[in-house]
Amino acid sequence: MDDRLPGLADHVQVIDVVTPLTFWRHARSWRGAYEGWLPTPTTFNEHVPKQLGKLEDLWLAGQWVEPGGGIPSALMSGRQVVQLICERLRRSFVSVP
Repeated sequence: MDDRLPGLADHVQVIDVVTPLTFWRHARSWRGAYEGWLPTPTTFNEHVPKQLGKLEDLWLAGQWVEPGGGIPSALMSGRQVVQLICERLRRSFVSVP
């Protein structure tokens, strides 16, 4: 990403430490989960916002952000976040096969 958006690496910090207790504490799923939250007829077309309130530089992506979850939904939500960031920076989003 830093090749396409020079200087991005200077503004990104990633820390991800997860244990079985983390899954239990946040999702009551100590063995993990291969899917996100279960869609119902009333929530099927709903999505978790990609941003939270005034935290404009915090973006959410992953299986817990889209109904159904799983790898395809996680990838799709990541792509959508990159598109939103490109839009904010007034840059073109270009998908490379």
